[in-house]
Amino acid sequence: MRQLSTLLRREELESLRSRLELKIPPKNEWEEFRFEIDGYSGIVYKNGKVVYHEALVSLIESILMEDECIEIGSDEAGKGEREGPIVVAAVALDGEGRKFLRARGLLESKSVPKKRIEELAGLIREVSISSHVKRVSPEELRELWNRGNLNDLLSIWHFEVVKEVLKDTEACRIIVDSFDRRRLEEAFSQIKGIEVIIESGADLKYPSVAAASILAKFEYQKSDKTGIKWT
Repeated sequence: MRQLSTLLRREELESLRSRLELKIPPKNEWEEFRFEIDGYSGIVYKNGKVVYHEALVSLIESILMEDECIEIGSDEAGKGEREGPIVVAAVALDGEGRKFLRARGLLESKSVPKKRIEELAGLIREVSISSHVKRVSPEELRELWNRGNLNDLLSIWHFEVVKEVLKDTEACRIIVDSFDRRRLEEAFSQIKGIEVIIESGADLKYPSVAAASILAKFEYQKSDKTGIKWT
């Protein structure tokens, strides 16, 4: 079995602390504390990251706190890369789905080893209420870019994938990893009655956006490389 990691909010960290009978003192200035259960160990860091043996997944899942809101997150992969397409993804997760994925190592795609992207993408598709991915080939993007700004295009694509997910489920909030607030607000102004959060670094804070980043990265990794950089 292997080591997993996820990020804990302060109240989750305190819940874990209260559940542990044996807490081991930290070994360096970055650690909050260590713990061991039935021979399986874990380390909690001051930045909220917890690293733990896979056998402790049930414990970690039990201390995670998520409301029951169905949350839709969207993110993209390929912008700024040297080659390949741009991929935009949206994922809808309820509270149980968010806890399930977080306990099994869901982090934003840049923090996940490449070899785990495919595994996590499979778990996301398994537990998500709905998901949708849009792949824009370099050839298509070249043609579209001649007629518009890249951020305009990305804003439209984020809206499109979220709209596809909304065909399958209701949601109480939509979260988009921001790259251009003004353009995203304009694109999502068509959505009424649902809270829309546009936030830089949303993939680090919201599980649904982290899940979307994983799906987008997985589809990007599957795609052919073409030696084109989109910035």
